[in-house]
Amino acid sequence: MKSITPTFSYFLGLITGRGHLFHDSKIIAIEFSHANEYAEGIAHCPVCGWLATNNGNGLKCKNPACGKPVDPSVKKTYNQPVSTVESLKNVIIPFLSKEIGANFDITGNKTMTLLVVDFKDYEKVFDEVLSHFVPDMSFDRFHIPKAIYEVEKASKIEFINGLLDTSGFPSPGGWLNRDGEKGHGRMRVYFQLVRNWHLPVEIDNFLRSEFGLPIHTIDWGHPNIRDANLTDFFNARPTTWSREHQLKFFPEYYGMFKFRISSKQSLFDELHNHNVATVFKDKDDWFPPSKVTTGKIKAYHPGEQDLRIPEPARKHFDAFWQINLAMGCKFLGELQKHSKNPEYFALTGDSKGDGDIDVLMRERDAISAKLKEEAFAKGAEPTEKKLRKEQDAESVLESSLYEPLSDYLHEYLTKKYEEDVITFDTSAGNLNLFLKNRNPSLLEVFDYCDQYRIRPDIVGFLTKTRRIAFIEAKITSLDLKAIGQLLGYCFVAQPEEALLVSNKPIATSLVMILKARPDLLEYSKGKRIKLGVWTGKSLESIEI
Repeated sequence: MKSITPTFSYFLGLITGRGHLFHDSKIIAIEFSHANEYAEGIAHCPVCGWLATNNGNGLKCKNPACGKPVDPSVKKTYNQPVSTVESLKNVIIPFLSKEIGANFDITGNKTMTLLVVDFKDYEKVFDEVLSHFVPDMSFDRFHIPKAIYEVEKASKIEFINGLLDTSGFPSPGGWLNRDGEKGHGRMRVYFQLVRNWHLPVEIDNFLRSEFGLPIHTIDWGHPNIRDANLTDFFNARPTTWSREHQLKFFPEYYGMFKFRISSKQSLFDELHNHNVATVFKDKDDWFPPSKVTTGKIKAYHPGEQDLRIPEPARKHFDAFWQINLAMGCKFLGELQKHSKNPEYFALTGDSKGDGDIDVLMRERDAISAKLKEEAFAKGAEPTEKKLRKEQDAESVLESSLYEPLSDYLHEYLTKKYEEDVITFDTSAGNLNLFLKNRNPSLLEVFDYCDQYRIRPDIVGFLTKTRRIAFIEAKITSLDLKAIGQLLGYCFVAQPEEALLVSNKPIATSLVMILKARPDLLEYSKGKRIKLGVWTGKSLESIEI
């Protein structure tokens, strides 16, 4: 393909949002997530037209002058799996196949539809697609392809359309408590970016610089943002903050874009039309940033140093925009560059302010430490209910699987390969750093691992033949996301063995997908991921 057309840009957008690239099998798998089978539209009062919301006893009109109960049947209902499959068959695949040579197949279940694009007979096209993403192979690591910044505006719009179809979600449940001139409740749409720390700021930069569009907020999956009061931490959910990131925007500014998934476009239209009719004059953009006063300082959170957080964001923040700055927001970077005191700006958001940074840091550290102490004092109250809840939660933590699976891997490798084996729980950080910091003598033997910035949960080292093996553990039913994550590690390290293990039964839908496309498990010639269920005492292999 000589140039990047709007169609090809759309395809790149789909992949960036939820794609997996399988190099050896020449396949691209694209996820279309729909967590709920049915999605509901907005409830408007049939009497006055205002928004109606659930007050605990059913829907009620938000208009103070009306306040009437509203029947739930006023809401439109959309069957997401059906509309996704129909949109793929009737709209998306015909649109793509006009320019992209490949074989298209659709599979899935009530929670996810999978578009499988097979390039076995079209390797040049596959290689071109691959060139925009290598060395990354899965959506949790992708960046916006560099070529997208250079294409015509129509192609840039189609790239965003692709992102919206895979990672965009219009939902009435995300409305903002705002009064308009003719009603209440401002609707929002969001990009949901799973485990990818690059894309939130890259998308924000792209939308601002290319289209001049506002973003309301970025809801980072960071402990200071998601668990600022340490509530989850003290309820035995210490890492719930590490879910997806959400980039939220108001649909009335985004009419130039469109969803090709019909249910999403219908929901988008509902949200867009509501906001236009309600009349909001304020853009409500997060930029320029709000100032961080002493009243907005957050408690220190034990998760701030979690190794799953990339280094620029692995620290304390008092506002989400500070993470934007740390992760490369060019608009904040310019504002900081021209501020009176760049360090002062990074801490406060005040571009004209100045002061002794050491004094400011001590003051803010003291407030954060005090808030943490207060949270610990409150959270440490030993109630029987809380202790029982913590014990129940602890029993299902992924980390509880690491020790028995490490023992299993040691026994399995020793018996199969008849050589000395060493196994480690490496889940806390990148494999190369683990060896450097914890076992430098082993790194001398497995020196090639110095290049591996990957995080498999358990690694086995066959010391004689200098080979390695991985186990990735899950406490949820195995899905394509988990397979994609482990495949990414395998493409990099080419382990002798790779096992994906859960303590939950494998979903029938995944078995059906893999039986139809067993090559989705392959990471090298003759090598493929093995699946298993941990029963608590032994590993039951799953044959595909």
